Amino acid sequence: MKILQLLPSLLLSMLVSVATADVERGKTLYAQVCFNCHGPALDGGQGPALNDRYWQHGSSPEAILKVIDKGVPGSPMIAYESVFPEADRIAMRNFILSAQEGFRETVRAVYPRAPFQGKRLTSELFDPVKPESQTALPENWYYFERNQDGVLRGTSKLHIKQPGNYHFTIRPIGRTTIYLDGKEVHYSDAKTTKRTHRNETFELAPGVYDFEILHEEKTAHRYRFNGFLVHEGGRKWPLHGRSLQGNIPVIIKAGPEAKVVRKWIAGLPPRTLLCLLPNHVIVAYDVEQGAVIRAWHSAEINQTPSLPDRSTKPSEIRGEPIQDAEAQVSDSERSRFLRYESRGDQVHIVSLTSGKEQAVVIAPDGAQSFTVSLN
Repeated sequence: MKILQLLPSLLLSMLVSVATADVERGKTLYAQVCFNCHGPALDGGQGPALNDRYWQHGSSPEAILKVIDKGVPGSPMIAYESVFPEADRIAMRNFILSAQEGFRETVRAVYPRAPFQGKRLTSELFDPVKPESQTALPENWYYFERNQDGVLRGTSKLHIKQPGNYHFTIRPIGRTTIYLDGKEVHYSDAKTTKRTHRNETFELAPGVYDFEILHEEKTAHRYRFNGFLVHEGGRKWPLHGRSLQGNIPVIIKAGPEAKVVRKWIAGLPPRTLLCLLPNHVIVAYDVEQGAVIRAWHSAEINQTPSLPDRSTKPSEIRGEPIQDAEAQVSDSERSRFLRYESRGDQVHIVSLTSGKEQAVVIAPDGAQSFTVSLN
């Protein structure tokens, strides 16, 4: 089998070699400043992950540096242009870029169908045609809105860390052409014989490559395109997905007043109330049992699920378990839960017991504990 060998462009190779000199400096700065919010392994925490494919503010070198320089208004991300010299900010950017793998800087352009009817989809065919829309996709995979009509031209930067042989697998729906660094590596058309198709296996060295995809299929209530980049070792990077807008990760932290959070936490009953106290203690109260079932100090509720199921993965509690926190508080057989209220630094959980309202009061106690009383 003939294997096509692709290498990063000379310019990109030069940039990578230059950037390598200050990646270690960026790594040192990250470990001093950034890890508190973005995690020691860039896997997220109070702030978003910096090593997955979802980039709300853009994944280009310019976009990443802009966030470092200017910060994000309304978030804990401050502007570092007044804190670190430019060389250090660039070093932090380059360290973050060095950790990227897969598709970044993804842009979806939608073109009218008419100019391409009866013609093989090639990059040159699109150049003189004006797109109907052009959208940056922070998810870094391709999708269409429901019932959207048109031909897709998508572009990305493909970051490769692991050398070896790669190929694309594309579901045979409509017609698709894929280029890497301007070389055609895949062509398929569901309406033509497979003898006219092309699907190269190609060797990639570590680096950054220009990716382009051209795709057309019949208009339907949902986009059916499905494709992957596959490494010879079995790892896959999807080309398709769904919009994750509106599912931005959130961390719920303690504030000056008590909070009650209703979130699905693995291992806890579904009707558990999570009482987040100002001293960063979380108390899990089961209204069905009338009991405190678990508690944590130095705690927060993490709603930063993994990218593929960002909107459905359960939340999780980050904190240190408080030993022997379990306690039966009220008679669950004679009580019926009514409501909960936050009153200053306390949470009041109100039930109807023997015809009378009774409140379980959960309050902070010192820096790492809590009290429970009946009122």
